[in-house]
Amino acid sequence: MQAVLDAGLRPRLHLEDATRASREFILPFVEEVQNLASAFPEAQAPKFRICDTMGVGLPLENVAWPRSVPGTVREMRSAGVAGERLEFHPHNDTHLMVANCLAAVMAGCAAINGTLLGKGERSGNAPLEGVLLHLVGMRLTETPNFRALNELADLYAEMGQGVPAKYPLYGRDAHRTRAGIHADGLNKFWPMYAPFDVPALLGRPLEVSLTKDSGVAGLIFLIKQHTGRELPKDHAGLQALHAELVAEFDAGRQTAVEWEEVAERVRRLQ
Repeated sequence: MQAVLDAGLRPRLHLEDATRASREFILPFVEEVQNLASAFPEAQAPKFRICDTMGVGLPLENVAWPRSVPGTVREMRSAGVAGERLEFHPHNDTHLMVANCLAAVMAGCAAINGTLLGKGERSGNAPLEGVLLHLVGMRLTETPNFRALNELADLYAEMGQGVPAKYPLYGRDAHRTRAGIHADGLNKFWPMYAPFDVPALLGRPLEVSLTKDSGVAGLIFLIKQHTGRELPKDHAGLQALHAELVAEFDAGRQTAVEWEEVAERVRRLQ
């Protein structure tokens, strides 16, 4: 530490596994580091990275040290560490990293460590696109070009590291429904079953896969999406096609029907 300061550098300290470390270790350490740095220019004031290395942190104020992420941030702030000198580095071992990131920001932490599309060891690092989506919604940052990540998702797939089908926002099935009630809602008022304007913001479509439960509404949505034509529910050809699909499922079919399978039959309807 002293050698770093003597060299005119700003120290950046990585508090490994901070969400499992004792207050009696971390806070005196932080205090000592700041005391050493106090004799040097402000430009060399140390930065601290709070690490939730095993993903056990909680985004809650009223839990005991060290598991409260906002509590740890606030104690660091109270110890004299400015928010712009704090970072939060989470992992997703227990499903909480995005919530923990937002809690850290709201408590005064200025920087979040993460990756695009949640890449990282074990269950991954913080998906920056998810954190940014909420920060944009909270009006705490500008809207980035979320569409650019579609190319990154394609690149990951080419590398054999594609995102899972149900991965939020960018997974193949992230905006796909198979329920008729959802398809009917999309037909009547699409925001009913979309969290935001997915096509505009992400450049990804709202989709329906046909199952026995998709009903005529699923067919109507799929046809409109791919042809621009909205057929009425009582359209004779539409009803006949739906009956054919139901018969397939009644006969034991287990897989969903996608557009490519019905496109030619729809063309004959028109």
